[in-house]
Amino acid sequence: MNARDFGSTDDSCHAAEEDVLPYRGMAPSERYRRFLDLMRFMDHIWKSLDPDKRAHYDLVQRRLDDPGRWWERVPAR
Repeated sequence: MNARDFGSTDDSCHAAEEDVLPYRGMAPSERYRRFLDLMRFMDHIWKSLDPDKRAHYDLVQRRLDDPGRWWERVPAR
C-alpha cells in the first residue's frame, strides 16, 4: 500500500504544496495570529490532561530528547 491507496499523493513536494495552499497570499500577521491560536489550543489540551499523564509524557519526552548533535553520529556513506 502507498499514499495513493488512501487518496493522497506520494510526492512529498506536491503534498507540501497542497498543505500550504490555504495560507498562500495570507498576510503575515494573519498567519501569526492563527499560529498563536493553535498554540493556545494545544496548551489547553495539555492542561486538560490528568497531571499523572502529563508527568509521564514529560518523562518520556526527556528520555527521547537528544541534546547532542545527531548528525555527528550518522555514519558516512
